[in-house]
Amino acid sequence: MKLHSRISIALTCLCGGSVAWIASASLRAEPAPFMMQAMVAGKPIDGQPLKWDDQEMSLLGRDGALYEFKPAEAKNAKRYGKGFVGYNSQELQAKLRDEFDRSFEITTTPHFVVVHPHGEWRAWGDRLESLYRSFTHYMSVRGMRMTEPATPLVAVVFRSEEDYYRHAAASGKPMPPGVLGHYDPDSNRVFLFDIEEKNGNPDWSDNAETIIHEATHQTAFNVGVHSRFGEQPRWLVEGLAMMFEARGVWDNASLQPQEARINRGRLADFKATATSRSADWLKIMAASDKPFQYYPGEAYAEAWALTFFLCETRPQEYSNYLARVAARPAFSKYAPQERLADFTAAFGKDLALLSAQLDRYINDLP
Repeated sequence: MKLHSRISIALTCLCGGSVAWIASASLRAEPAPFMMQAMVAGKPIDGQPLKWDDQEMSLLGRDGALYEFKPAEAKNAKRYGKGFVGYNSQELQAKLRDEFDRSFEITTTPHFVVVHPHGEWRAWGDRLESLYRSFTHYMSVRGMRMTEPATPLVAVVFRSEEDYYRHAAASGKPMPPGVLGHYDPDSNRVFLFDIEEKNGNPDWSDNAETIIHEATHQTAFNVGVHSRFGEQPRWLVEGLAMMFEARGVWDNASLQPQEARINRGRLADFKATATSRSADWLKIMAASDKPFQYYPGEAYAEAWALTFFLCETRPQEYSNYLARVAARPAFSKYAPQERLADFTAAFGKDLALLSAQLDRYINDLP
């Protein structure tokens, strides 16, 4: 997803089937108080304009996807309604029926519309719904206020690894080797292939850490834990998803011991990199995404350790911090000094002390 600087709009009108724009430097961009229909590149677009200028429009489609195009490309445009209304499950199911051939069937649950091959693959609907319930329960008992998704969440399950990679390449977003699934923030969909089919393992969850990770992203970005249209610290987004990879976190139907809530792989990585970790790593991570660019293996381990430590020891402060970050203006930049100020407002200014507490806590884990 592209993240853009703030765009200011004074007045928007749709006149004679074209889009007219009048810009002002003094007003912030906000979602339009109406819906819009138009033809863009020969395809119908229907949704709510989120931000725009004379060069680009970002529109939230009724299917939950983010569409970005030049306003001049919008033909036969018209406005209607008084706010965003997403497709319901039946409407979205009909749209997906037109998109996927008859080798797929579609299953609906309270929060998902799942496209999958015929037969036993329909079990993915219940799996994803269970993960959704686990995530929202875990966050709510820790003080996080959430909202219902604006549209049903779409997941696409492929019969095989080959079909998954073929579809990704055809969509213009090819996946590197070894990827087991992904969440695409532009389409707002999760794509995966049946790992059980690949490995012949009757318990999908033994091999589904990646799927749980990506499903966590999708849910978090659609219930208000993260903002889909605002820059979010990468440690915050990835750390939460990695924490849910542990069975004791995502499978929380019964009380799980702390040992089951630990992501063993990330714990081992964090301890293995202890001697190479800089003294001010916490400050750097709080202020910037650069660690993920320069030393991603260590950065992921640090993001998990920080998230696990905060969730286990300071759940209310962590929830308040999530809400603060998610409430930032859409499409705005998140400067390093702002990131650091928000982090220290939530967890204190003595980052050396916080880092020492985290190290002791993580090193004492069983």
